[in-house]
Amino acid sequence: MPRKPSKPKTTRRGKNEGSVYRRKDGKWVGQVTVGYHPDTGKPIRKYTYANTREEAAHWIALTLVSETSKAAPSLASELLLKDFLHRWLTTFKTYEVCSRTMELYYSCERLHIVPALGDIPVAELTASRIQTFLYYLQAEKQLSRRTTSLVRSILIQLYDYAVEMSLAPINPVRSTKLPRQPQRPEAEEKVIPIAQREAVLAAAQKDPIMRPIITTLLFTGMRIGELLALQWKHIDFAVHTITIAQSVTRELTFDENGKTIDMTDVLGSTKTRTSHRVIQAPELVLTRLREWMRYVAALPKGIEVLTPEGFVFISTRTMSMRTYSGFRASYRHFLDRNGFSGEGLNLHRYRHTYASMLLEQEINPKIVQKLLGHRDVSTTLGIYTHVVPEVFAGVAAAVDTASQQLMNGTYTPKRSAEAVRAQLQQIDPMLSEDMTVNLKYL
Repeated sequence: MPRKPSKPKTTRRGKNEGSVYRRKDGKWVGQVTVGYHPDTGKPIRKYTYANTREEAAHWIALTLVSETSKAAPSLASELLLKDFLHRWLTTFKTYEVCSRTMELYYSCERLHIVPALGDIPVAELTASRIQTFLYYLQAEKQLSRRTTSLVRSILIQLYDYAVEMSLAPINPVRSTKLPRQPQRPEAEEKVIPIAQREAVLAAAQKDPIMRPIITTLLFTGMRIGELLALQWKHIDFAVHTITIAQSVTRELTFDENGKTIDMTDVLGSTKTRTSHRVIQAPELVLTRLREWMRYVAALPKGIEVLTPEGFVFISTRTMSMRTYSGFRASYRHFLDRNGFSGEGLNLHRYRHTYASMLLEQEINPKIVQKLLGHRDVSTTLGIYTHVVPEVFAGVAAAVDTASQQLMNGTYTPKRSAEAVRAQLQQIDPMLSEDMTVNLKYL
């Protein structure tokens, strides 16, 4: 199942931005202050009752714009983009997406959109101005294509809403295009070079905690949240499979300005529906997991956590599920101790490298897409349904071969780096781009 939107109270609303709360009978209440009594000065409020929080939030957004329009007929020409954008984010969008996504939205608002376009009236922003802005983000600020695309997506959604509210006649953002991505220098390559893979694996052999973690990341392509959420019941040593059924994510709380004031790790569903998958585990990964099980068993209270419901990569200090921050600190210490600090070895690069190694071993790109749990895989794999078990078994064998060669320093790709990069772009363009925008916690 796709990851659910974040829980209530992800944002403190600003003054006069309405409120949403739940009654004891389960109904959601939307409340808006539309004015004040001229004699008593008491607030005049409007209410709605809805079955879901989203319905109540949507009513608030519609009512706020409607009431403001009645009070000021010239709203469309006077309403500044920065005010409209922030109200849309805090009263509407926050209930549609998870808090990690909201963090990106608020970041784009604060760092990119408002400084450049914030003081322009909503009705006066033109397609040519937006196109110039997009080129500026990529050429002058040197943002990645993914970040620029996110900024454009936010503006498209905002102006769709503005058109719906009769604040703009058309959506000017839909007439713009993303600038072409320039060729990135080799230093920014996201695949971990072969020599560095061998060096990291060699260093991990001396670390009983990082050895199974890095081996699993590199030879299964798991996201870090999926790895932290892995439980022993998800590993079938008899048939050599690992089921990826859940993920650890971060729920964030924001203040009225969109700045993060609190964060909590929670266990939830995988990122998307296709992220829920069963992969054939290479023998090296299973070996490292058995070694890790024996290591945990020897710890105080270790036997108690080696249950089907127990988390695999527990914190050896708390004997419970690792947090993002705790694991990030441990991983950075590992890099520092072994001379890898400053080499850009963020955790997502292991996933990228796994995909590259499969392509280097001439595995079909559509199978790689399935193993990574990317979207649209149901269509791309349609014609391969009858051969999937056999092909996946071949994948495990190919990864076993690659892992053995990396361990003894004889790894040789069967495909060129250029061919692999081209196929990575076909599988998922995100794998070929700068991932720094959403790697704050990785």
